[in-house]
Amino acid sequence: MTQETKIKYAAVGCGGMGRRHLRGFGALHHSSMANMQLVAAVDTNLEAAQFYASEAHDLYGIEVRAFASVAEMKAAMPDVQAVDVTTDTGSHHRAVLACLEQDLHVLCEKPLAITTGACDILLAEASRRHRVLSVAENFRRDPINRLIRALIDDGAIGEPRLMIETTIGGADRIVITPWRHMKHTGAITLDEGVHHADMLRYYLGEVATVYGETRLHEKVRHNTRSSGPGGFYARYVNSFPDTIEPTGEDAIYAHLRFERGTVAHWVNDHAGHGRGQSGRFVYGSKGSIDSPGDRNGKPVTLHLTGHDPISGAEILEHAPSYRLEPLAAELFGGERVWTYEFEFNTTDAKIMALELFELGECIRTGATPEVSGEEGRRDVALTYAAFESGRLGRAVTLNELLQASHGPAYEYQAEIDRQIGLL
Repeated sequence: MTQETKIKYAAVGCGGMGRRHLRGFGALHHSSMANMQLVAAVDTNLEAAQFYASEAHDLYGIEVRAFASVAEMKAAMPDVQAVDVTTDTGSHHRAVLACLEQDLHVLCEKPLAITTGACDILLAEASRRHRVLSVAENFRRDPINRLIRALIDDGAIGEPRLMIETTIGGADRIVITPWRHMKHTGAITLDEGVHHADMLRYYLGEVATVYGETRLHEKVRHNTRSSGPGGFYARYVNSFPDTIEPTGEDAIYAHLRFERGTVAHWVNDHAGHGRGQSGRFVYGSKGSIDSPGDRNGKPVTLHLTGHDPISGAEILEHAPSYRLEPLAAELFGGERVWTYEFEFNTTDAKIMALELFELGECIRTGATPEVSGEEGRRDVALTYAAFESGRLGRAVTLNELLQASHGPAYEYQAEIDRQIGLL
């Protein structure tokens, strides 16, 4: 594809996450299937946009113009067709809506919006304007998770019976940034928890009911000057306060029942002290799968009753349908890779390249993104299910959650909507 035929796009949000997405552009830019061209950077903090633009030039030799608003960018560069939104979670609905109102196609970092109701506003606007709305949900695009999905679909463990999804750790530290601990800007249980909601649905399909509770364990959190994932937040940590008083919950404890009958136990606890834990296991009628985690390239382990554990290349015999799409195969070294060895930032960039590439292809062909706005909305609904269940003191259905403010399970999110002016 020539420079003239590539889809021109702007980065909207130029902080730590935005700079990670810039590396995703780089991975796509250097591939044989580059279909997107970064031409602008937008941030309400113009200095951040200018830094992003200079970094893009230093890394990839490209000229990127900096702006303080989407409207200003679109007026100056009317040939821009798309945006990659990586603002903080609490402003996703405003940023994405501003982009859609400029008739731009949108890739939005997860979660799509801060509440299910906010998601509905974005879906309606994207539909009205016939724009692509895609959600950058990266865990499922890891080749290892593609392999696990194929193992499940191909019947390697029989009929799935139980999934355990566990994340415990964090203690009383500020996790990445202060805004990730505030209810109205997207607490860590939404911002990080939505990854796991998506993985639960990606592996096993739609959830029928959820019974759960949430907690705000740590009333004060401390700035440990952590540079965050990939070190991209190091330049910001000294501007954070030494302590904060969170308003958003830091733990989810939930029991899920899927439409297919499988049950799941989900713990997402970012206030865990002592021994941290992260695990993902799926048990079926013939065996079980141990996931090695996300973006580390370690092998999956398949346990079949009466057999030794399988974690080498022979695992592919149990997933005959497993094939990576062409760009993923190019970036990760084959269409049936079962392990890989890259540093975190390299893997992170490769997966984000896949998200950007898909956006371009959807714009070009009219296809629907894998994680569409509707998929992103369902992930947000599932993440909030334990919140609403805890408020109501009963199990909730996903259908109740998807009704948003028109349904019976929207007490917690309604408080956020009122605070940010949606209700």
